[in-house]
Amino acid sequence: QFGFIHESVRQLMIRKYGEEFWQKVLARAGFEAGKENIVNHYYADSDTYLLVDAVSVISKMPREQVWEMYGSFLIEYTMEIGWDDLIRSMSPDLKGFLDNLDSLHYFIDHVVYKANLRGPSFRCEENADGSITLHYYTGRPGLYPIVKGVLREAARRVFKLEVSLTITGRTQRSVQMSTGERTEEHVIFLIKTAASSGMTDHDMFTAVMPSPTSGVCRLTAQDFVNTFPYHFVIDQDCKFVQVGRELANYVAPDLLTPGSSLIRAFEINRPQIPLDFENICNFINAVFVLQVRTTPMEYRRKRGDGPTVEQQALEGAALETSNQHLKLKGQMMLLKTGMHIMYLCSPYVTSIPELLQFGMRLSNMPLHDATRDLILLNQQRLSDVEMNLQLEASNEQLELMAKDLEKEKTKTDQLLSEMLPPSVAHQLKLGQSVDAREYDFATVMFSDVPNFQSIVPNCPPKDVVFLLNELFTKFDRLVILQKAYKVETVGDSYMSVGGIPEDCENHCEIICHLALGMLFEATTVCDPIQKTPLAIRAGIHSGPVVAGVVGAKMPRYCLFGDTVNTASRMESHSPLGRIHCSEAAMNCALKTGRFQFIPRGKVQIKGKGEMQTFYLVRSYKKSIWEIVERPRNEEVNTIDGYDEMLDMFANEDELGKVAKTRICSLQ
Repeated sequence: QFGFIHESVRQLMIRKYGEEFWQKVLARAGFEAGKENIVNHYYADSDTYLLVDAVSVISKMPREQVWEMYGSFLIEYTMEIGWDDLIRSMSPDLKGFLDNLDSLHYFIDHVVYKANLRGPSFRCEENADGSITLHYYTGRPGLYPIVKGVLREAARRVFKLEVSLTITGRTQRSVQMSTGERTEEHVIFLIKTAASSGMTDHDMFTAVMPSPTSGVCRLTAQDFVNTFPYHFVIDQDCKFVQVGRELANYVAPDLLTPGSSLIRAFEINRPQIPLDFENICNFINAVFVLQVRTTPMEYRRKRGDGPTVEQQALEGAALETSNQHLKLKGQMMLLKTGMHIMYLCSPYVTSIPELLQFGMRLSNMPLHDATRDLILLNQQRLSDVEMNLQLEASNEQLELMAKDLEKEKTKTDQLLSEMLPPSVAHQLKLGQSVDAREYDFATVMFSDVPNFQSIVPNCPPKDVVFLLNELFTKFDRLVILQKAYKVETVGDSYMSVGGIPEDCENHCEIICHLALGMLFEATTVCDPIQKTPLAIRAGIHSGPVVAGVVGAKMPRYCLFGDTVNTASRMESHSPLGRIHCSEAAMNCALKTGRFQFIPRGKVQIKGKGEMQTFYLVRSYKKSIWEIVERPRNEEVNTIDGYDEMLDMFANEDELGKVAKTRICSLQ
C-alpha cells in the first residue's frame, strides 16, 4: 500500500479516538512513531493489515466494521485535502461516478504518485427498476467493506443521496498471472436509493439523455482504420477482427491478420489480469495498457530496414538503446452486439526522447489525438523540471552550508560560554554591551601546585602539559558541581569565584566546598617526580569585587580589587596541603555553612601587614564524597573522608612553612 493509506487511517483514528489511542495502535502493530505514515513510501499489505487489526483489537470493533468506517472517512479526507472539485466533476450521477473510479485510480497511480498500485475495478449494470448492480473485482480479498463505506459517503456528499447496499454475491478464484498465482475476489452489490418524493431511483441515478437522431452516418472500414490508426477489434476468442494501419509499423503483419491471437502480439501491462474476453469485460471501465511483445529494433531488424547513418546521427543514442517495448494506452469498449471488443488507444509516449526511441515522429499521431499536445507540453515540463532540479540542488547545497554554518555557530557559542559566564555570553551574542559591575561581597579563591617549579625542569614538556590537563579537568568538574565560576588559569595557578556574576548568599560556602574537593581530587593525580599523590594549596578571601569583560578579539571576564589581591596572598602564604583563609572568609562561610576552621594566628602578609588567618579543615554539612560525588570504599574510607586528607599531610608542621614560590598578584 502507498503511505497515503496509512496517513488517512492515522487521521481517522486520531480524530475519533485521540493521539493516545493511535500510539497504542502503533505499539501493538510494531511501528515506530513517525515511520508509519510516510506518504511517498510503499508499505507491504501485511503492514496495513497489522495496523487495522491493532485498531480492531484495541477498539473492540470487528475488522469489517473498521474497514467500512475507513471507507466513509476516505471520501471525507480525500475531499478535505484538495480533491473535492475533481470528485464532484467526475459524473452527474452515481453510476457514472462508479464507472469512472477505475480511471481515477489510474490517474492517482500513474500521474500523481507514479506508483504501481494494484487497485480494484468497478463495473456497473443498470437494472429495470432503477437500481444498480455493482461488480467489484480486487486482488485483495476481504476489503469489500471499504466499498460500502465509500459508496454511502460518496452518494451522500456528492449526490445528496441515501443509498442501501446489499451483497448479493461473493466469490473467489485463483488467477494465473505472469508474476505467479493470485486470488481474485468478485463481490456483487445491489444499490438502491431511499424513498424520495416525486423521483424514482432511475431519475436520481441517471441524467435524462436526449433521444438519438434519425440520421445515419456510415463510415467505411478503411475510413475507420485511417481515423483511428492504433485501434483494434477482437472477438470473444480474443482474435483480431480489425486493426489500425499504424500498428503494422511496430508489430509483424502476420501477427495482426484477422484470426490471429491477441496474446501473440501483445501482453497486458495494466490492469493486472489475464488477457481474455471475460476478464476484459469485468474490467471494462479500467484504463488498459498493452505492451508490444517485440522491441522496435527487433522488428526493424527482421524487416531489414534498420536506421540509416543520417537517422542514427539524428536520433543518437535513442536508437542504440531502443530495447523498450512500445506500450499502448486506451479504453476497451464492448460493442453493442456483445460479441466484440474495440480497443481505442494511442502510443503511451510522453516525451520527445521516448518518441525517437520507438522510431516515431509527431506526424505518426493523428491531429485529433491529445498525445501530440501531451508530448509537447511534457517536453516543456521536463525542461522546467530540469531547471527546478538545478535550483533544488543549489538549494540543497545552500541548506547544507546553512547547517554547517549553524554547527560552527553552535561551537562558537559553546566556546564563548566556556570563556565567559553564560549570562554575559548571552548579552554579547545579542550584541549588547556588558558594563563593569561592582559586587559588594564575593569570595575569591586561588590554588596552585607548590612543587610545580621543581617538576617543570625535570619532566618532558608533554608530561607537564598532561599533568596540568588532568588536574585542571578534575577542578573544572568540581566547579560545575559546586556551581562556582572558573575565572582563569595561569601556569599552575587556578582562580575561581563564588557570587559572581550571579549574586548568591552562600558564595563563601560554595568556594569552601570547592576548595575541599580540589584538595582531595589533587591527591588522585600522581606527582611525576616523587611518584606520590600531588599536593596543592589554596587561599580564600571574601570582600567587594569589580568584574567586567576586557578585550574585543579575545574577551575575558576579569576580576579586580583588593579582595583578589588578598586571596592571592592567602594562597602564596599557605603551607602545602592547606586551605588558607582570611578571617573575613571564615566569618562569611559560617553564616550559611558549618565548617571546622583551625586558627593559624597572626601572619605577616606582604602588602597587608599582620592578618589573623585560619585553615579550613572540614565541612560538617557535606562529606568529601558528597562534594566530589564519588563513591566511598566502605572497607577503606571513613564516613566523611576528611581524616584521610589530614593524615596525608600529618608530617607537616601545624603552622607550616610557607613554600618559597612565586607570588601571583593581580593588581
